[in-house]
Amino acid sequence: MRIPTFSILLLLACVTAVSACASPYSATGPDDWAAIARNGFSADDVGYVLFDPDSGAVLAERQPAKPFAPASVAKLPAMAAALAVLGPDHRFETTLHITGRLGDGVLDGDLILKGGGDPSLSSEGLTELLRDLGALGVTRVTGRFLYDTSALPEMAEIDAGQPWTAGYNTGVGALSLNFNRFRFDWARPAAAGQPVRVSAWSVSDTGRVPLDSVTVQLGAGAGAGAAFTPLIAMDGEPANGEPGGERWRFAPQPGMAASLWLPVTRPGLAAAHVFRRLAAEAGIALPAPVPGAVPPTATLAALHRSEPLEVLARQVLRYSNNLSAELIGLAAARRLDPAVQTLPESAAVLTAPAMLAAPRTDWTGLRLLNHSGLSAASRITPAQTMALIQGAGPAVLALLPGEDEGKVLPPGVRAKSGTLAYAKALAGTLKTAGGRTLGFAFFVTDEAQRAAMDRTMDRRIAEIPPEARAWLARARKLQADLLELWIAGL
Repeated sequence: MRIPTFSILLLLACVTAVSACASPYSATGPDDWAAIARNGFSADDVGYVLFDPDSGAVLAERQPAKPFAPASVAKLPAMAAALAVLGPDHRFETTLHITGRLGDGVLDGDLILKGGGDPSLSSEGLTELLRDLGALGVTRVTGRFLYDTSALPEMAEIDAGQPWTAGYNTGVGALSLNFNRFRFDWARPAAAGQPVRVSAWSVSDTGRVPLDSVTVQLGAGAGAGAAFTPLIAMDGEPANGEPGGERWRFAPQPGMAASLWLPVTRPGLAAAHVFRRLAAEAGIALPAPVPGAVPPTATLAALHRSEPLEVLARQVLRYSNNLSAELIGLAAARRLDPAVQTLPESAAVLTAPAMLAAPRTDWTGLRLLNHSGLSAASRITPAQTMALIQGAGPAVLALLPGEDEGKVLPPGVRAKSGTLAYAKALAGTLKTAGGRTLGFAFFVTDEAQRAAMDRTMDRRIAEIPPEARAWLARARKLQADLLELWIAGL
């Protein structure tokens, strides 16, 4: 895959606005209407465009100018823009720096762990850094152990409209580890009078490490059906004597699982604590971590590099990890504008070149609040999605998976899916029965039901309502029916 090093305007150059063109079958013909009605939807809920990616000719469309919630389809333009800005060979770096004097295994100075926004950083990556540090002979640090997160803004969650306990709505920051999730384990007492046993772990492919930045307080107060309540902002006291630690109140609920995945909301501190634990296992004694910055006089002691961005982008488009999308998008946006501090600002910076490159596309109504699509308030039209698909180009579209949420799509379909309660989307390319490769963007959203759910949301409850799950099942069936229609139609 070859992408120009830095020519986002050329890479994202889009063809003219979507226009109605002659089609071998009607965009709103009997099959289209039948599929929509058969699955229990109103025609106003559905929007799509089916097009020739080379000529821009529209073969079928429904409400191409209506804004819909993109959900994770937003990751497709984010990855395309990031590849254009940073280049497919870009690698994220996590580094260790030292100050002072090293002698007889003792570093008489500071050790600094600096994050570079690596979305794939794991405990194994930290172990590599420690291996290099150990090779220098370090066994103890008399100064400070600092963690530096200055490369990117740090935030406690991606979207404030999600449940507190949603493992997909994590904190975001330059020093993010193990996808910023932790596993919470608990066990009821073996005998009366004994306490409930609880533990928090940072988990990677090769093992788990106790997460010392998390404190869990047992007791009532979470509320019926809600096991967890965050306490970070309730009393203002630091966890473990350190500012910014995470505190949760846990009230066991009947029938709840013994292990749950919860989001890390202070990623830099959590990663530093895991590093300290791993250092102790490696025979290197470190003081408690505190935030800081790498001074100009520091010496680089170790370096860990991620896989190339092309590999990471392919993983994002297949596995749809929200944190990875946000970190990659933030890195690209800050390359263009170092002043970016929020996810909405970052999304706007990455979208602007595509809009400039396609001036005849109607960009009215476009509103992307982040790079992952984790927001019920983001909006995009089918026509705008078409322009972004064409701007992404064949090299990026080749990274798309042939599956939707782990389920195999029909042969010849490669697409990015998106799912929120009362919102379903799919965008990419398909191969027709006649052998043609076409682009498509499909959306279905129930605005009223989503708005009603948001008005009554209890952030302590992570599960979506049963009626929303039933709605999504119908939306997936409509998606399958339309794909079948489009594949057979040409």
